[in-house]
Amino acid sequence: MTDQKEQGLRRRKQAATALGIERSAVALVLEHGLDAVTVDMICAASGVSQRTFFNYYRTKDAAILGAEPARLDEELVREFLVSESPDLLGELVALLMPMAPVDTGNRELIEDRMRIIARTPSLRQKEMERLSGTFEELAEVLYLRLRRSAPAGEAAEETRRQSTLIAHLMPGILRYVLEQGGDGPAAGEIGALLVPALKRLLPGP
Repeated sequence: MTDQKEQGLRRRKQAATALGIERSAVALVLEHGLDAVTVDMICAASGVSQRTFFNYYRTKDAAILGAEPARLDEELVREFLVSESPDLLGELVALLMPMAPVDTGNRELIEDRMRIIARTPSLRQKEMERLSGTFEELAEVLYLRLRRSAPAGEAAEETRRQSTLIAHLMPGILRYVLEQGGDGPAAGEIGALLVPALKRLLPGP
Protein backbone atom coordinates (compact mmCIF):
# COMPACT_ATOMS: atom_id res chain seq x y z
CA MET A 1 0.00 0.00 0.00
CA THR A 2 2.88 2.34 0.81
CA ASP A 3 4.39 1.78 -2.64
CA GLN A 4 1.05 2.63 -4.25
CA LYS A 5 0.79 5.84 -2.23
CA GLU A 6 4.33 6.82 -3.19
CA GLN A 7 3.63 6.10 -6.84
CA GLY A 8 0.44 8.14 -6.66
CA LEU A 9 2.27 11.03 -5.02
CA ARG A 10 5.03 10.83 -7.64
CA ARG A 11 2.52 10.93 -10.48
CA ARG A 12 0.77 13.94 -8.96
CA LYS A 13 4.08 15.77 -8.56
CA GLN A 14 5.02 14.96 -12.15
CA ALA A 15 1.65 16.17 -13.41
CA ALA A 16 1.99 19.39 -11.39
CA THR A 17 5.51 19.99 -12.76
CA ALA A 18 4.35 19.41 -16.35
CA LEU A 19 1.39 21.72 -15.87
CA GLY A 20 3.62 24.44 -14.42
CA ILE A 21 5.97 24.22 -17.39
CA GLU A 22 3.10 24.37 -19.87
CA ARG A 23 1.47 27.34 -18.16
CA SER A 24 4.74 29.23 -18.10
CA ALA A 25 5.47 28.45 -21.75
CA VAL A 26 2.03 29.55 -22.91
CA ALA A 27 2.04 32.72 -20.79
CA LEU A 28 5.48 33.72 -22.08
CA VAL A 29 4.48 33.19 -25.70
CA LEU A 30 1.36 35.29 -25.22
CA GLU A 31 3.49 38.07 -23.73
CA HIS A 32 6.58 37.96 -25.95
CA GLY A 33 5.73 35.92 -29.04
CA LEU A 34 6.95 32.46 -29.98
CA ASP A 35 10.28 33.46 -31.51
CA ALA A 36 11.34 35.52 -28.50
CA VAL A 37 10.70 32.78 -25.92
CA THR A 38 13.54 30.42 -25.01
CA VAL A 39 13.76 27.25 -22.96
CA ASP A 40 15.79 29.19 -20.38
CA MET A 41 12.93 31.68 -20.01
CA ILE A 42 10.41 28.87 -19.53
CA CYS A 43 12.64 27.18 -16.94
CA ALA A 44 13.06 30.43 -14.99
CA ALA A 45 9.34 31.17 -15.04
CA SER A 46 8.34 27.66 -13.94
CA GLY A 47 11.18 27.21 -11.43
CA VAL A 48 12.73 24.10 -12.97
CA SER A 49 16.16 23.25 -14.31
CA GLN A 50 16.89 22.64 -17.98
CA ARG A 51 17.43 18.98 -17.13
CA THR A 52 13.95 18.76 -15.63
CA PHE A 53 12.46 20.58 -18.60
CA PHE A 54 13.99 18.17 -21.07
CA ASN A 55 12.83 15.21 -18.99
CA TYR A 56 9.30 16.33 -19.82
CA TYR A 57 9.56 18.05 -23.22
CA ARG A 58 11.96 17.77 -26.12
CA THR A 59 11.42 21.35 -27.30
CA LYS A 60 9.73 24.58 -26.29
CA ASP A 61 7.08 23.89 -28.95
CA ALA A 62 6.24 20.60 -27.24
CA ALA A 63 5.72 22.43 -23.94
CA ILE A 64 3.43 24.95 -25.62
CA LEU A 65 1.35 22.26 -27.35
CA GLY A 66 1.12 20.13 -24.21
CA ALA A 67 0.35 16.44 -23.90
CA GLU A 68 -0.11 14.27 -26.95
CA PRO A 69 -3.73 14.22 -28.20
CA ALA A 70 -5.92 11.47 -26.80
CA ARG A 71 -6.82 8.51 -28.97
CA LEU A 72 -10.27 7.10 -29.63
CA ASP A 73 -11.68 4.97 -26.81
CA GLU A 74 -11.82 1.34 -27.95
CA GLU A 75 -15.07 0.54 -26.14
CA LEU A 76 -16.81 3.62 -27.58
CA VAL A 77 -15.54 2.69 -31.04
CA ARG A 78 -17.06 -0.79 -30.74
CA GLU A 79 -20.38 0.69 -29.64
CA PHE A 80 -20.30 3.16 -32.53
CA LEU A 81 -19.60 0.46 -35.09
CA VAL A 82 -22.51 -1.79 -34.07
CA SER A 83 -25.04 0.99 -33.38
CA GLU A 84 -28.21 1.18 -35.48
CA SER A 85 -29.10 4.70 -34.38
CA PRO A 86 -30.04 7.12 -37.17
CA ASP A 87 -28.32 9.94 -35.25
CA LEU A 88 -24.92 9.28 -36.78
CA LEU A 89 -23.69 12.84 -36.22
CA GLY A 90 -24.64 12.88 -32.56
CA GLU A 91 -22.97 9.53 -32.00
CA LEU A 92 -19.88 10.68 -33.85
CA VAL A 93 -19.53 13.76 -31.64
CA ALA A 94 -20.09 11.59 -28.55
CA LEU A 95 -17.28 9.33 -29.75
CA LEU A 96 -14.95 12.32 -29.94
CA MET A 97 -16.00 14.14 -26.76
CA PRO A 98 -13.63 12.22 -24.44
CA MET A 99 -10.77 13.61 -26.55
CA ALA A 100 -11.76 17.23 -25.95
CA PRO A 101 -9.61 18.99 -23.32
CA VAL A 102 -12.46 20.14 -21.09
CA ASP A 103 -10.74 20.27 -17.69
CA THR A 104 -12.46 23.31 -16.21
CA GLY A 105 -9.52 23.90 -13.86
CA ASN A 106 -7.24 24.42 -16.83
CA ARG A 107 -9.70 26.01 -19.25
CA GLU A 108 -7.79 29.30 -19.39
CA LEU A 109 -4.59 27.44 -20.32
CA ILE A 110 -6.43 25.47 -23.01
CA GLU A 111 -8.01 28.56 -24.50
CA ASP A 112 -4.71 30.48 -24.48
CA ARG A 113 -2.99 27.54 -26.15
CA MET A 114 -5.65 27.41 -28.85
CA ARG A 115 -5.21 31.13 -29.54
CA ILE A 116 -1.47 30.67 -29.94
CA ILE A 117 -1.89 27.69 -32.26
CA ALA A 118 -4.49 29.51 -34.34
CA ARG A 119 -2.20 32.46 -35.03
CA THR A 120 1.11 30.57 -35.40
CA PRO A 121 1.44 28.61 -38.66
CA SER A 122 4.38 26.47 -37.47
CA LEU A 123 2.53 25.36 -34.34
CA ARG A 124 -0.68 24.84 -36.28
CA GLN A 125 1.18 22.52 -38.65
CA LYS A 126 2.69 20.57 -35.76
CA GLU A 127 -0.69 20.21 -34.09
CA MET A 128 -2.19 18.91 -37.34
CA GLU A 129 0.64 16.39 -37.57
CA ARG A 130 -0.03 15.27 -33.99
CA LEU A 131 -3.72 14.84 -34.76
CA SER A 132 -3.25 13.10 -38.10
CA GLY A 133 -3.05 9.60 -36.65
CA THR A 134 -6.21 10.06 -34.63
CA PHE A 135 -8.23 11.38 -37.55
CA GLU A 136 -6.94 8.68 -39.87
CA GLU A 137 -8.26 6.21 -37.31
CA LEU A 138 -11.54 8.12 -37.16
CA ALA A 139 -11.86 8.05 -40.95
CA GLU A 140 -11.44 4.27 -40.91
CA VAL A 141 -14.06 3.86 -38.15
CA LEU A 142 -16.46 6.07 -40.12
CA TYR A 143 -15.82 4.09 -43.27
CA LEU A 144 -16.75 0.84 -41.55
CA ARG A 145 -19.96 2.37 -40.16
CA LEU A 146 -20.99 4.11 -43.40
CA ARG A 147 -20.19 1.11 -45.54
CA ARG A 148 -22.86 -0.89 -43.72
CA SER A 149 -25.59 1.46 -44.94
CA ALA A 150 -24.07 2.58 -48.24
CA PRO A 151 -26.53 2.76 -51.16
CA ALA A 152 -26.48 -0.17 -53.54
CA GLY A 153 -23.84 0.35 -56.18
CA GLU A 154 -21.82 2.93 -54.22
CA ALA A 155 -18.13 2.20 -54.71
CA ALA A 156 -16.04 1.54 -51.64
CA GLU A 157 -13.70 4.34 -52.67
CA GLU A 158 -16.58 6.84 -52.65
CA THR A 159 -17.54 5.78 -49.13
CA ARG A 160 -13.93 6.16 -48.06
CA ARG A 161 -13.72 9.68 -49.52
CA GLN A 162 -16.85 10.67 -47.62
CA SER A 163 -15.45 9.21 -44.40
CA THR A 164 -12.18 11.09 -44.77
CA LEU A 165 -13.97 14.37 -45.46
CA ILE A 166 -16.21 14.01 -42.41
CA ALA A 167 -13.23 13.09 -40.22
CA HIS A 168 -11.51 16.33 -41.20
CA LEU A 169 -14.57 18.35 -40.13
CA MET A 170 -14.41 17.04 -36.58
CA PRO A 171 -11.58 19.23 -35.19
CA GLY A 172 -13.66 22.33 -35.88
CA ILE A 173 -16.67 20.83 -34.14
CA LEU A 174 -14.60 19.87 -31.11
CA ARG A 175 -13.17 23.38 -30.94
CA TYR A 176 -16.68 24.83 -31.04
CA VAL A 177 -17.78 22.58 -28.16
CA LEU A 178 -14.74 23.61 -26.11
CA GLU A 179 -15.21 27.32 -26.73
CA GLN A 180 -18.79 27.19 -25.44
CA GLY A 181 -17.57 26.25 -21.98
CA GLY A 182 -19.85 24.70 -19.39
CA ASP A 183 -22.99 26.20 -20.92
CA GLY A 184 -22.35 24.69 -24.34
CA PRO A 185 -24.45 21.99 -26.01
CA ALA A 186 -24.10 18.33 -25.15
CA ALA A 187 -22.87 15.92 -27.78
CA GLY A 188 -26.40 14.78 -28.61
CA GLU A 189 -27.46 18.38 -29.30
CA ILE A 190 -24.67 19.16 -31.77
CA GLY A 191 -26.50 17.48 -34.63
CA ALA A 192 -29.60 19.60 -34.04
CA LEU A 193 -27.42 22.70 -34.37
CA LEU A 194 -25.16 21.55 -37.17
CA VAL A 195 -27.56 19.95 -39.63
CA PRO A 196 -29.76 23.07 -40.13
CA ALA A 197 -26.60 25.18 -40.41
CA LEU A 198 -25.23 22.92 -43.13
CA LYS A 199 -28.54 22.89 -44.99
CA ARG A 200 -28.35 26.66 -45.35
CA LEU A 201 -25.28 26.12 -47.51
CA LEU A 202 -26.96 23.60 -49.77
CA PRO A 203 -29.16 24.40 -52.78
CA GLY A 204 -32.88 23.94 -52.39
CA PRO A 205 -34.77 21.09 -54.11
